[in-house]
Amino acid sequence: MHTQPPPTPTRSSLFWRLQTTGWCGFALLLMTMAGASSYFSLQHSLLLILLRCGLGFLITCGLRPLWRRLRHATGHTWFKGALVFFGCGLAAILEHALNIQLAQLTRNELFLGPDARFFFLISPVVRWMLFWLWSVLYFSINYWLDTKDTPLRLARAEAEARAAELELLKAQVNPHFLFNALNSILAESSRPESVRNLTHALAAYLRFSLRQTTPFARLGVELDALSYYLKVEKTRFEESLDYTLEADAQARDALAPVALVQPLLENAIKYGQHAPIRPLRITIAAKVENGWLHLTVRNTGHWVEARGLATTGTGLANLRRRLDLLYGPRATLHTGEAGGEVTIQVTIPLQPL
Repeated sequence: MHTQPPPTPTRSSLFWRLQTTGWCGFALLLMTMAGASSYFSLQHSLLLILLRCGLGFLITCGLRPLWRRLRHATGHTWFKGALVFFGCGLAAILEHALNIQLAQLTRNELFLGPDARFFFLISPVVRWMLFWLWSVLYFSINYWLDTKDTPLRLARAEAEARAAELELLKAQVNPHFLFNALNSILAESSRPESVRNLTHALAAYLRFSLRQTTPFARLGVELDALSYYLKVEKTRFEESLDYTLEADAQARDALAPVALVQPLLENAIKYGQHAPIRPLRITIAAKVENGWLHLTVRNTGHWVEARGLATTGTGLANLRRRLDLLYGPRATLHTGEAGGEVTIQVTIPLQPL
């Protein structure tokens, strides 16, 4: 049984944790200092500390939405800093006014004695600095969180862009197959049985294609679906096409990118038919060795560029791009020509099922 990591706290929950812990810790610190001071009686000191910390908690909660809006506003940093500094001064004056109002309402000796007057005289300056320190911590923590979240946001954006590009590249494969299959059906229009078989093969392959909603699938699933594709092409070329599918059980069970083999097969048929050798022989082989999946597609013929035939190379270019997006430098695609055969070999690392 796998244990899930604890959820990352949101900024709001983190704020309330730090806000509550900070002010409670500040209150405990003042209580400890008050126990060693004779400025006020212990009872009056505790009451004053609870009052001031409670007001400080409420005022800084009020500062939070203002500073949050200021964080996202445009403007020079020094101008924002000046606004924060004077804003903290206004907050300190507001708290001072609330204390005076409370003293007049309660007429408590705690607020009216000569010691209290002196205390409240210097209090606005002290509270101004306290609110300024709180604001510095607020902006510093949010800046650290922004810096920490930026790589994650960029990674998510890149992953979404890669997924969209993969979908686009994968979608470009199916029109080629549809075009070839429909041409073959049209060519067999005078033979109803052949048309029926071709339509069945086309429907079977499209069913496979539409069910692929993830970037990866077992290689054997695609090989089975490609057997329908090859039936369509065999009808089209008749005796001019021979093909062989060879894959061991481990290779068929390996996870591979969806539509990995099809562009290689399309490439072999599209350009191999221009070779003078008949029949066109195509071999698809897959095996697993030392944690790597090796896929090889061979066809009789020559590279079309060497024979001066026009080609865009879009299929191979798309496949190279997809492999790069999925595996980076760990995937390779090698091409070669020898002995009247063109060979394309793809090597990718095995993935856990």
